[in-house]
Formats: sequence, C-alpha cells, structure tokens
Amino acid sequence: MKNPIWQAFSRLVAIEPVTVFLMHFATRIDRPLIKATKGRLRLSFVIPVLLLHCRGAKSGIEREVPLLYVSAGEGVLLVGSNGGQARDPAWCHNLRAQPSVRCTFGGRERRFAARELSGSERTLAWEDAVEVYPGYVRYQARVERKIPLFRLDPI
Repeated sequence: MKNPIWQAFSRLVAIEPVTVFLMHFATRIDRPLIKATKGRLRLSFVIPVLLLHCRGAKSGIEREVPLLYVSAGEGVLLVGSNGGQARDPAWCHNLRAQPSVRCTFGGRERRFAARELSGSERTLAWEDAVEVYPGYVRYQARVERKIPLFRLDPI
C-alpha cells in the first residue's frame, strides 16, 4: 500500500499517545460492532480488522479481540505489536497456549490454527505486515522485545 494518504494516516496512528487512545477507543466500539455485523462494519474502516475469538491461556474463558490483520493466501497474519508497548498482548499468550481459534471478518466466521512465526518465514511476514501498516516499524523501535507474528491457517 504505497498510497500517500494511507502512509500519512499510518504515521499519525503510530504516534504513541494516538496509538494508546485509538487502541482503547476503537477496541471498545469495534468489538460489538464487528460482532453484530459479522465484520461488515467497523470503526476502523480503512484498516483490515478481524475479531479474534480465542481462549484465555489460564482461564479458558473465550476472549474477543479486534485486530488488524494481513491477508496471507488462505490464511492471515497477526502482529503482536500491542501498539509498541513493552509487553506482548494477552492474545499472544492465549494463541501459544491454545492455537485453535475463530475469526470473524468479511461477513463470516472461520476456524483457524495459529502458529508463531520465526526465522526467514517471520522476516517475510514482517515485510508483508509493514506494507499493510508501516506503523509497525515505529512500534518495533519503541520496544526491546521482538514483536511476535502469528500465521493463522484455515482448519
């Protein structure tokens, strides 16, 4: 996505206070909106967002998290940037513990198996993710941890 408007938008959204505000604001609105419309409507209309349904690693309780995603053939990529915060988001721990998930997007719900990427596969996926949302580069620069990437393949 080399669209100059999108590039400017992603730079704005990647500024730390803006990121934190939007993460909290958009999440509160997108979760019920995506759920009610099966992903057809969302506040984050310019960004490809899905609703991840996963089980808590410790609690086993189902969690629903709206996340930016990157199309990857039949599967999708998810980036555990947590908006450039110091820790991995909770959903990363949940996927590591219980990789069988559901996602709602594109008007339907689908089942996936998640796996964390490493090595050259992660490097290529990172390039794809940055192409969709260049703000990930800023997030990585803000943290010492290596931002995790997950590939979800359809079951």
